Amino acid sequence: MTDFEHDLAVIGAGRIGLPWATVLASVGDFSVTCVDVDEKRVREINEKIAPFQEPGLAEHLQDAVDRGHLRATSDETVVADHEYVAFTTNAPRNQMDRFIGIIKEYVEFLSEEQVIINRTTLPVHMIDRMQELLTGKLNESPEFAVLPERLAEGKAIEEIKTLPKVVGVETSNGEVRIRKLLEPLGGRLQITDPRTAMFVKLIDNTYRDALFAIANQIAYSADVMNLDSQDAIQLANEDYPRNDIPSPGPVGGKCLPKDPHFLMDETICDQPTTPDLFNTTRRTNSRLPNYVSTEILKERPSKVAILGLSYKAGVGDTFDSPAHDIKTILVEQGVNVAAHDPRADEGVANLETAIEDADVVVLATNHPEYAGIEAIINDRANVDGIVYDLWGFLNREELALTYNGFGIAERRQY
Repeated sequence: MTDFEHDLAVIGAGRIGLPWATVLASVGDFSVTCVDVDEKRVREINEKIAPFQEPGLAEHLQDAVDRGHLRATSDETVVADHEYVAFTTNAPRNQMDRFIGIIKEYVEFLSEEQVIINRTTLPVHMIDRMQELLTGKLNESPEFAVLPERLAEGKAIEEIKTLPKVVGVETSNGEVRIRKLLEPLGGRLQITDPRTAMFVKLIDNTYRDALFAIANQIAYSADVMNLDSQDAIQLANEDYPRNDIPSPGPVGGKCLPKDPHFLMDETICDQPTTPDLFNTTRRTNSRLPNYVSTEILKERPSKVAILGLSYKAGVGDTFDSPAHDIKTILVEQGVNVAAHDPRADEGVANLETAIEDADVVVLATNHPEYAGIEAIINDRANVDGIVYDLWGFLNREELALTYNGFGIAERRQY
């Protein structure tokens, strides 16, 4: 085996690649290089500045850079000096050609002696395509592994160390080499083949998306019948061993809106006997921003305060955020919208300013920072206004305004 100058090159220093790289460099003591086209991102990493919020990232980043175990560059040729090369770039469902282009760009600098790792979520058939590109350019097939990311944003550092890792490899040598890289991190390794490993990742998020779709369909039905889905779901779950229904609410981010489509791509849906459940559940969740916006527009508001713009509680990421979509729809309809988010880098900075004189206050993201804000809403919002809660998060008994929401029966205060 050729001796390499460094252990691992991580292509794509985003919310998956960078936390993984810092833990491998800090906890695993590997020599890791992040490769990214964003020069600002490269500079931040080398200056030990965490480019986004993730608990534990800043500490691991500083430790890894200080000890000389982690660096960042935009020079793609450096991958040649690393034993392992991992692809962690985002691949939107309508941009598979772009992902293939990235593989073609980097394969020029790869060799048969390396281990190529895919961490990017793809349709299963794209695993074969990726391997074809690698073997087509090299004299012999390199060791190839699929290590799908299964992390929750806001828990990435912790879960890198603790979650079981589903790894797809093709040879016993590939398993030995991937174990050498991953076992120092902790967490059980579950070895399978590359296509099954990707299939597992798609199952993870498709299953969760379907669960949320069930809860959201319950909420849609409750709205029609003027019933409260939050109360009903709590009663259905309580001390009943066969129910574990989640709360209704928006579904967003990079994974859940995309992965069900990958599991039901054209190679599957073109089969005339294949059911189409997961595309249906995806539609159930994706229509929520339009549904909520319509409910708000029925109030004919002159000002709407949207609380929370990120796609889920506790993070600042607004990528594919339903809350952000609601804001966009309302603005396009000519509504004056003041948005606030304690974690995202957009919207007004002051909560009171956002709520001031609002006819509708929308609790769009259930950030923990919004716990106990009922008094602020009472004091600042229009006294004749309403609160529209997408999560059943606020204490309706403490609100002086009319309380309503997604799947929540309207309750007026007198």
